[in-house]
Amino acid sequence: MNKKIDCRNMACPQPVLETKKALEEMDEGILEVLVNSVSSVQNVKRYAMNNGFEPKVEELDNGDTLITIVKGYECAIVADDEDEEKFLNKSLFIKTDKVGNGELGSVLMKGFLKTTLEFKKLPKNIIFVNEGVFLTTKEENAEVIEILKEFEKRGVKIYSCGLCMNHYNIPAEDLKVGEIGNAYDTMDMLLHTEVISL
Repeated sequence: MNKKIDCRNMACPQPVLETKKALEEMDEGILEVLVNSVSSVQNVKRYAMNNGFEPKVEELDNGDTLITIVKGYECAIVADDEDEEKFLNKSLFIKTDKVGNGELGSVLMKGFLKTTLEFKKLPKNIIFVNEGVFLTTKEENAEVIEILKEFEKRGVKIYSCGLCMNHYNIPAEDLKVGEIGNAYDTMDMLLHTEVISL
């Protein structure tokens, strides 16, 4: 069974939800997902990869993107216990670019993140929503971005809310570290890890 779904111009997380629904309805076959935004490409691709698929991404001449997902072959992935032991089952949930207010709030945020790198075990994820996305996109936060790049080097997943970036008119190409996240991925992480809010 082959299927094609048109997810162009859909707001986050609808393209991921439509992809999930289509894959669940298929026993096997090829699913083609048509999208037309950078965040939708990243989100659908990441959803597919997180669920054991190997999506193929093709840029079309008209500016749209076609993501092809083949379903029908099961592949067991053996967990690397040693890798799991590197991380705490925790997610940092960052809702603003400061801890508190003003200059002190900025200093505290940078200090807390930098200090976290000193621990042997790191959180699995760092999720930025609302004004928190300024920390991953704005040039004035270059020091924090370098700290976050070190988290990423060590395997921590870093996500910035795509809807929040759109709200603040931040284009996808301004993202300096991590990936653009969506509501589905965010809730999945929040429901399956312990959450620390800053």
